[in-house]
Amino acid sequence: MTEEEKMRWFLLRASTVVGERVQHFDDILEDKFFIALESLFFQKEDPLDTKDEEFEDIFRFVTEKLDPEA
Repeated sequence: MTEEEKMRWFLLRASTVVGERVQHFDDILEDKFFIALESLFFQKEDPLDTKDEEFEDIFRFVTEKLDPEA
């Protein structure tokens, strides 16, 4: 087997395994955003009065949970 074939097999396996994990990560991230937004919605007397900064706070909150050192 040539180095090129080894590399092709390696990348194929890596993309299969990592691709599945990334999809799972995407689902978790989507859930975290949905839960945070839902919480914000129900905290408000009128959710349509939510300020852009509050949505930005949701983004910061979720991303800090994912990467506390960011």
